Amino acid sequence: MKFINKSQPMQVRQSDGPGRFKWKLLKKGETINLSKEVGLRYGLKKMKTTEGQIGQTKVETKQLESPNFQKELESINGIGKKTAKDITKVFPTEEKLKEAIKNKEQLAFRDDVEIKLREKYE
Repeated sequence: MKFINKSQPMQVRQSDGPGRFKWKLLKKGETINLSKEVGLRYGLKKMKTTEGQIGQTKVETKQLESPNFQKELESINGIGKKTAKDITKVFPTEEKLKEAIKNKEQLAFRDDVEIKLREKYE
């Protein structure tokens, strides 16, 4: 099963033949194939995969899960994936964004984005 590391770099133990193993440094954002039990024990996130076929070639598409808050931000007209990702880096949860807006804090984004966020979350 394919997993992705969404946290800090970590050492992961992998099989290297019968009775042998090796350690791999898994950096943030890197993927690795592990059994389901081992991947979950390390706290890694499962990657969704979709199999398909293009002509005679079998293909597999990997889909990263994005948080619901990020998807909600992307649904706002004028805010794309990159901007939504930048917003979630500053405000990881909807509650934190609402709190900043409630406290009349200046948001560190373009003026048009700030206006749209204030309209939606005030």
